[in-house]
Amino acid sequence: MTSRVESMDAAYAVLGLAPPDGIEAARAAFRGRVKRLHPDVTPPTQATLSELARIVAAMDFIRAHAPVCLEIEITTDQAARGLTRTLRHGDKPVLVRIPAGTRDGTSLPAIGEPGIQVTIRLRIGAGMTDTPQPDFPDAADLDAFMHEFSRPSVNARLARWIRKAQSAA
Repeated sequence: MTSRVESMDAAYAVLGLAPPDGIEAARAAFRGRVKRLHPDVTPPTQATLSELARIVAAMDFIRAHAPVCLEIEITTDQAARGLTRTLRHGDKPVLVRIPAGTRDGTSLPAIGEPGIQVTIRLRIGAGMTDTPQPDFPDAADLDAFMHEFSRPSVNARLARWIRKAQSAA
């Protein structure tokens, strides 16, 4: 009964949308269709359950493959000079390099993370009362980023464990 979705176009088509409509429109369409097809509302037949499975599979595919979009707010002075910032996406530190001359609304990829896009928002620095942030990431965020970036993969740790066990024998 589980339906597989193989592409982003197919996933959006199941929900009656196109990819440019965005993930928020997909969520709204998903909620509306699930409310209509839920077994508590509609008698569960093979057709309704199959359609419900297709909708759930489409939304799972969209969630898994949709790019992550983060926003960062910087001053116009920082945008003119350029800087590097560390952001957080869940527990993961994300590093973004903002080149000099960046404009409001510019979308930049995160360093080493092709699925994460960072949108730059400029604020006018005239009446700002908060403390200015330095133009470089703080040491804790940079250390966390380096630790995450340099941590060995599961396969590398398993290979190290096997080599250690073989040398002990």
